Amino acid sequence: MVAHRVVIVALPGTFVLDLAVAAQAFGRRPSVFAKIRTETEPPYDVRVCGAVGLGTSLGFSMSELGSLTEVADADTVVVPGLEAPWEPQDPVLLDALSAAAARGARMVSLCAGAFVLGHAGILDGRRVTTHWALAEEFRAAFPAAELVEHAMYVDDGQVLSSGGMLASADLCLHILRLDHGQAYANDVSRILISPPHRIGGQAQYATARSRPVSGPLAPVMEWMLANLAEPLTVDIVARRAHMSSRTLERRFHSEVGESLQAWVSRQRVERARALLEETELTITDVAYTAGFGSTQAMRRHFIAHAGASPRDYRTAFRTPQPA
Repeated sequence: MVAHRVVIVALPGTFVLDLAVAAQAFGRRPSVFAKIRTETEPPYDVRVCGAVGLGTSLGFSMSELGSLTEVADADTVVVPGLEAPWEPQDPVLLDALSAAAARGARMVSLCAGAFVLGHAGILDGRRVTTHWALAEEFRAAFPAAELVEHAMYVDDGQVLSSGGMLASADLCLHILRLDHGQAYANDVSRILISPPHRIGGQAQYATARSRPVSGPLAPVMEWMLANLAEPLTVDIVARRAHMSSRTLERRFHSEVGESLQAWVSRQRVERARALLEETELTITDVAYTAGFGSTQAMRRHFIAHAGASPRDYRTAFRTPQPA
């Protein structure tokens, strides 16, 4: 029986952690694996392919890499993240990736590797994620893709993608679960000392600090940020901005890229995240201080934006007590 072939594509500035996680998840099993499972051979034929002497994100180079032409025969293609994903890629590589996708190969991007799949024209009409810090650049580069900004990973059938670096382990375990069942994925996760599926939702924990606002609406947006605990309906903000509600809504969506209420909700979640991380306020006090009006409303918006409940989020960011 021919093993499922996995080709991991190494590019200039590739993230070593992404590459290593994929190679460990799909490649040769460590000797301790025999303590929990009888099979010793991995279920995949794994090749790492790229230019000889390729430089990594940590400054050292790699040798003994396979040729990128091996992408043509891959059943699964994995593209790890890289330092400058927005830069143009080798057209030969992009053509190979596009051809692999066209013949039905499973395409996997880790972290910023989603940009490479985007450059290959594979993501149009697809749901995808990448590192939260690259969301703006990704949307600008690939408007035809549907970015799920804070997801730990996204499974869109043939195309699967993960968020920031350590989320690559979550996605690789998900793929193992799809291919070989939950028990096998659980055993690999035990070797990695990683949960097979993280409790509290699949959310990237992006920074809780809001970016400075700019543009013609900056004064009223700064005012809203200073008054998040107060009612901020469209009518109230429109009076502050000295324009009609309809005009405000139209200009806000045009300049900011989302509705006023969606922006306010997101800013309140960011404020709540900072309070949960940095203060001892109760969940109820955080809800009112951030402007939600109730713990139920904060929980609903928090899960929608952060992928976890306020309580689970606070637990994740508390200093753990030593065993």
